Amino acid sequence: MTKPITPDETRAWFAGHMNERTDYGLGKAILDLMLHPRNPFNPKERRKFRGAFLWAVAWLGAAACLFVYFNFAL
Repeated sequence: MTKPITPDETRAWFAGHMNERTDYGLGKAILDLMLHPRNPFNPKERRKFRGAFLWAVAWLGAAACLFVYFNFAL
């Protein structure tokens, strides 16, 4: 009869398997949304921010500044 696998063993196996795969993960997904794709011919080159991400950050920053100005101004 085979030995039953515990949830802790399954979690450890899955975490080990995911750590071996550098192309998966939440951090990778977030960076792919923020940055342009890597150049396959020059992988050491720095990735640049996407224009839409920069616009979103600028609009959110402006909205936060307006919120603070109009709600906390004396």
